[in-house]
Amino acid sequence: MKRPDFIIGGATRSGVNTLLHILDNHPQVFIPHLKTHRYFLQGSLTKNLTTTCRQDFALAASPEQSAKQLKNAVLFGEKQYNMALAAQACPNAKIVFTLRNPAERANRLFYWARANKRERARTFDAAVEEELTGGRSPDKSDLCWLYKNQYELHIKKWVSNFPRKNMLFLIYEEWTDPSGEGLKPLEEFLGLKTDSLVNQYSENFNAKEWINVLRDRKPPKYKPLSAQLRNQLEDVFAPDKAYISRLLNRDIPAWD
Repeated sequence: MKRPDFIIGGATRSGVNTLLHILDNHPQVFIPHLKTHRYFLQGSLTKNLTTTCRQDFALAASPEQSAKQLKNAVLFGEKQYNMALAAQACPNAKIVFTLRNPAERANRLFYWARANKRERARTFDAAVEEELTGGRSPDKSDLCWLYKNQYELHIKKWVSNFPRKNMLFLIYEEWTDPSGEGLKPLEEFLGLKTDSLVNQYSENFNAKEWINVLRDRKPPKYKPLSAQLRNQLEDVFAPDKAYISRLLNRDIPAWD
């Protein structure tokens, strides 16, 4: 049975579905039928895969498909996934992250939860205040938007299990530019034909069209961050932004 050559580790509301859609249309890439499998759940073993997972990867046998991929669900703050198990099962897998400005991503996670009737707070400001004052904690709630965006805390779990050279961090605000130039590092990282992703993306890019293709219903409306809350979140997420800059060994102007 084929196992993943690369894993997209996250993060939701950071273009993961768009990235999967682009890769799914690439002739060198095989994407399983289900983007999320119970492959690396806590307590699971790769020999106990679901039938669907076995069937999906059995289809990845053709020699022209040089990359086979398993999307490893929402990993930021999700305790049920075991990165050590992922490393044990696929020690040579390449790990891809697409990361968004943590303040913006936290805001979008909140409104996405509101649209799905999971979030009870009326405003993002109220949810942030509740989390900062201890009304929400990761051990009791899955609605901790600040915790989910503590990139340093969550990515260190991956870095401690996989070699840094096997990890690629894409910045959402860079690779989603209409030119598609920000996808060049992904082409090189996965060994794809030069400019194949860039050309595919730039030729087909239309923000509203992409949303309609990837979603079956009208996407939620996101209220922009107030200046006061943005400044507050800049302080909260400053260590995490600095951590990602160190991993990339460069500044991230799009996050300033």
